[in-house]
Amino acid sequence: MATAEALAAAAARGDEPSRCGFDLSRSVLLAVREDRLIRPDLVVKFGDYLLNHHKKRLGQEIWALYEQMCIALLQYGKSSKAKPEAAKPDYMRRAQECCNILSAQFPESLRIKRLEGMMWEAKGDLDEAMKEYEIILQEDPNNLFAMKRQVALLRARGRMAEASRRLTDHLAIVCSDADSWLQLCDLYLSQQQYRKATFCMEELILLNPMAYIYHVRYGEILFTIGSAERGGNAEVVRTARKYFAHALELKPQGNLRALYGLLLCCAATGKGSKARGDAAELAAFAQQTLLQEYEMSALPSPWMKVVEGMIKTLLS
Repeated sequence: MATAEALAAAAARGDEPSRCGFDLSRSVLLAVREDRLIRPDLVVKFGDYLLNHHKKRLGQEIWALYEQMCIALLQYGKSSKAKPEAAKPDYMRRAQECCNILSAQFPESLRIKRLEGMMWEAKGDLDEAMKEYEIILQEDPNNLFAMKRQVALLRARGRMAEASRRLTDHLAIVCSDADSWLQLCDLYLSQQQYRKATFCMEELILLNPMAYIYHVRYGEILFTIGSAERGGNAEVVRTARKYFAHALELKPQGNLRALYGLLLCCAATGKGSKARGDAAELAAFAQQTLLQEYEMSALPSPWMKVVEGMIKTLLS
């Protein structure tokens, strides 16, 4: 059963497991697991039902369910939709029970060590979590989950340089990991290392040249470099302008970031520059398109005046 069909069928029965029965409840959990949906509410509800009423019918699938339940309980305990604070320790206790059952069944499994690391994180003991992920990486140096969890923990502790180093080491081996390039770019930006951030965006554009947002972000970083008070470069600003324009070619509608970027680049062009005529033409295009976008979104009249005033100030 497809994900949408399973969720719709369960919703038609009020997402009540006892009304859905074994087959539909199992299909819902399978759909959430295979499509990697973040629905801890459904997993906890339907998982409890299957474990309490149909444990023997699950066969070997029960281990996947325990893993799914453990992760969902950790998510649900931290969710704003979860029960009051007094109930949250119960989610932790039940998650620990699921983890203990899996540890007893698969004592050497790296997937279970991953769960144990997540348990330490949920308890707030980041040192123990780092140790668990380090054990995983010693046995499997290319374990993507453990590496990314360590990077997340390092970022949470403000150790940006070390997080950058770990991502750089990983990308030297797996250079097609777009998520890691994005993370590394964000890390460099947080440290104001704009030149290194541009390299990350160049790699992302090579990986997916049709992703308009990569061109927008690359243009934004180039504009930041080119418009700096010290060491600014008009040629870099013109290059940024090209990337904003290309982003608009890839996504002509609803691309406000590229339009504002184009306006900023045009405004930064010196009045005595030979390219000023082209910049004025582009600025007029960006201004007109921006106002059309806001008109199509039915922006209230007072806000339209604010937008018009802001654009006028920018180009004056």
